[in-house]
Amino acid sequence: MSELLLIYTAFSLAAATSLPSDPNGFMPFQNNYWLWKVIGFGGLLTFQARWVVQWLYSERHRESKVPVAFWWLSLAGALLELSYFLRQQDSVGVCGYVVSALPYTRNLMLVYRKRREDAAAAARGFELNPAIPANGKH
Repeated sequence: MSELLLIYTAFSLAAATSLPSDPNGFMPFQNNYWLWKVIGFGGLLTFQARWVVQWLYSERHRESKVPVAFWWLSLAGALLELSYFLRQQDSVGVCGYVVSALPYTRNLMLVYRKRREDAAAAARGFELNPAIPANGKH
């Protein structure tokens, strides 16, 4: 998981530098209007789908819960939106999605660290927290 944070940090530092003033842009397939609309709307759809996933998950468990899929959808949607705003050379959108991906990445790191710790405790014979199943599925 630390590799993901390293990649994200490098990407964020690259995005935080000033965007080029070339009016023709700098992204691959810059002139493919429909491709970038699909990427932008795909990111928006992915980013908003996380709320539906969280809602259905909470309904299934009859209490408010946040599934791991919520954080993955958040991160994927933020990266797609970041790509779109980089293509548009929109510094407001770039700043918003660069910053927002940090807590999503950190929450994923925490989730997977907890799973590793639970698995190690189970292997040593310690009883896990009964609120969290040993298989990691909530």
